[in-house]
Amino acid sequence: MTAYLPSLRGLAALRALARHGGQRAAAEALGITRSALSHRIADLETELGTALIAPRGRASALTEEGAALLAATGDALDRIEAAAAPLRRRRQEVRLSTVDTLASNWLLPRLPAFRRAHPEIAITILTTRRAVDLATEDIDCAIRHGRGGWPGLAADPLFRETLVPVAMPGAARGPAAGWPVIRARARFGDWERWWRATGQGGAPAEAGILVENRAQALEAARAGAGVALTDARYVEAALASGQLVALGPVVALEEAYHFLRAPNPRNPRHVEALRVWLLGQAGAAPAP
Repeated sequence: MTAYLPSLRGLAALRALARHGGQRAAAEALGITRSALSHRIADLETELGTALIAPRGRASALTEEGAALLAATGDALDRIEAAAAPLRRRRQEVRLSTVDTLASNWLLPRLPAFRRAHPEIAITILTTRRAVDLATEDIDCAIRHGRGGWPGLAADPLFRETLVPVAMPGAARGPAAGWPVIRARARFGDWERWWRATGQGGAPAEAGILVENRAQALEAARAGAGVALTDARYVEAALASGQLVALGPVVALEEAYHFLRAPNPRNPRHVEALRVWLLGQAGAAPAP
C-alpha cells in the first residue's frame, strides 16, 4: 500500500497561522501573500477531507483536527527545514578559490561593489595555495596563476602578473643592492627575476627577512621592515595614498591570473555573473 504524505507547504502554512495568530502575520513570516497562504491551507484541507481552520471573528483559528494534526507532526517540519536550509543557501552561493595575496589585496576590496550589483548571490572566498579540483570538490570556480592550459576547465585570463618593489617612505635608500629585501618563501626567486629584467648591478642582499608568502611580505613592507616585491595591482591604493612608494620599474611576467570554472558548475548563472564582473574589474573583455 502506497504511503500518503500531506503537502509540506500546506503544513507549513498551517503551522505559521497557529504560531502568529493571524493570516497577515503568518503570510509575512513565510514571505508569501495572504491569498497564497489561504490557498495552501485550503488545498491541505481538500487533501485530508476535513476543515483545519475556522473563522473566529475577523481572524482564523485551528479546528480540533487542525490542532491535532500539528501536534502529531511535532518538530518534524523544523527538522526538515533545518536540513533543507543549507541546500537552499547553496543554490544562491558561489564558492571561489584563490590565493591569499590576491584575495586580500585585489579581490576583497572590490567585493562590496559586486554585492551591490548582485545582492542575491552569496560569495564564499576560500584561500589556498593548493590547486583545487573543480570537478570533484565543492568549489564552483577559482582564480589561478599560471600560463594557461588547464584541461577540462574553461579559463578566462584576467591580467598579467607584474613585479614591483615597494616600501614605506624612507625605509630603503640608495642603490638596489643595498636594500633590506623581504623574501617570500613561496616566491623565493622573484627578486632574481626582477633583478635580471631591470638590469640591476650586483645582486639583491642576502640578509633580510624571510616570510612564508607574499601577503606577509607586503605586510612587513607596510610595517617598515624593508622592500617587498609584489604585483602592481595589489598596491595601487597604497601607492596613490603615499602609504608605500615604488622603488623601481614594474616588470611584466609571462604568467597571468585566470578565472577558471568547471564545465558544469552548480550555479551557472551566478558563476557567469561573477565571471563577467571579474573581467570588468580586471579590464579584460568578456569572452563568450
